[in-house]
Amino acid sequence: MRLPAELRDQLATLRGHLLRGRLVGSTADAGWIACDLIGAGLDTPATLELAGHALSIGSMSEIEPLIRQVLSECGMPPMDTSQEPWATARDISLAMRDGSLPISSGADFLITELMAKCAYPPEITELMILIDDWEAVRDTQPTDDELRAHAGKIAEAAELRSSHTSSTCLIVPLPSSHPAGKRAKGQG
Repeated sequence: MRLPAELRDQLATLRGHLLRGRLVGSTADAGWIACDLIGAGLDTPATLELAGHALSIGSMSEIEPLIRQVLSECGMPPMDTSQEPWATARDISLAMRDGSLPISSGADFLITELMAKCAYPPEITELMILIDDWEAVRDTQPTDDELRAHAGKIAEAAELRSSHTSSTCLIVPLPSSHPAGKRAKGQG
């Protein structure tokens, strides 16, 4: 389903808030987003239930499961940060590149949460410089398109490192002189 850009941006913002572990706004705001989704043709049970909160004054934590479900139904599932760091970096970078995650939320998470866990890779370091210290390397502030393109480079690097990491596990047989090797051969 193709959503209007403004609605897609609102969903991306919710996704960014979930990434950082803090939903911002009111239940009524989330309810009105659901009403807009229904107007755009997404009338799933979760969207209908969330729309019922358009006049609510409850807490965002009460409706977080609904928000997660609606985001998933819109093709923007919450980011899985429990994966290994490079896989998380890949997913966040791809979401930044395609606009389903705000650049600010994705970049903040890459820099503050993943850069050290990924051993300070040049791709994430360059993103940090582009965002925080761009005056030192250029005359103009980077555009969103430039930052999205750089997120694509991070995703490519993450894909290489993630697949490299998972494919470097080797199974080496123990020598028969090793106690565990003797048991494996029925000698001990």
